[in-house]
Amino acid sequence: MSFSDREKQLIRAAFAWGQITHKEGYTLSDLEIEKSVLFRRLLAGRPPLAFPPPLRHGFPWYEVIEGRSEHVVNASEASPECSIIAPGSKPGDTCILIDGAFWRVAQTVRDREEYIVEWGQYPIQWRLQKRWEVNYEMTQQLHNFRRDNPNAEINFDHRSGQREYSEFRIDDEQTVWLSEWQLSRIGLSGWVWLGTPEDPHSRTPLIPLFRDQQGPLVIGEADKKRGAGWLRIEQAGQDFRFAKLGDKLEYQSLVTAAVTEFGTLLHGIEGENLHVMDWRDDQPLRHYSVPTQLAPLEEFDLGDRSYDLVPENAYER
Repeated sequence: MSFSDREKQLIRAAFAWGQITHKEGYTLSDLEIEKSVLFRRLLAGRPPLAFPPPLRHGFPWYEVIEGRSEHVVNASEASPECSIIAPGSKPGDTCILIDGAFWRVAQTVRDREEYIVEWGQYPIQWRLQKRWEVNYEMTQQLHNFRRDNPNAEINFDHRSGQREYSEFRIDDEQTVWLSEWQLSRIGLSGWVWLGTPEDPHSRTPLIPLFRDQQGPLVIGEADKKRGAGWLRIEQAGQDFRFAKLGDKLEYQSLVTAAVTEFGTLLHGIEGENLHVMDWRDDQPLRHYSVPTQLAPLEEFDLGDRSYDLVPENAYER
């Protein structure tokens, strides 16, 4: 008896799902199987993340970790009352309810307006910010009502400058503004968290071989002309992310190609797994091995590059 590729994939997915759900204390009931976002993810060939993702309305929210966009959410007032519920929080920590799940508040930028929040074990932060936009339709309706009902009394609590309500405000010009909460990740994108973690300090020490205006572009082994070479693929502030191009690269040629043929280098990576290293202050932060087909290599163009020439001393020994 032999199994088809689809049956083998189903067996692998079921095995992995059973291990994870058992570890997290879930039962293998029909209901759990039917509603499991994780099981559907495994069936689609995507591995689990390194840590449980945030929840949104009771379901795992993978996009907020792996994706790049902002998300419109519902949020409560920040409070320490439910800190015991928020993953990764200690009693007394300030937490905030975002789409049905309590997140830990790392910093209050402006009370009721902007927060820096965290989730569970992820070393990632998100910005939760209230945005205000003019609602032209409601503004016109208000103006029409006042024009057609000049004697009607409309009572608002008076505040200097503007009158604010739970989801909208009316300024002194009688313009209606609506608010919404937006959640956006700070720092490097989270797609690497579906890979396998490795010890970033167990390898040969690496140093920057070439820097551009943004920071280190190529890193490699110290005091060598050939060796392992890494190319910067993402940047957020002073955090950089590098992809490993190979183990036996000639560094002078690598630097030249990184400056002039970035796309060719990046899309020429071969092998089943892509080694990715996050880097800060010329030191490795974390190292992951990610299935190459799951890495969004097509997104890493780092903008249009325009260099007139590569100086002869570009390669730092």
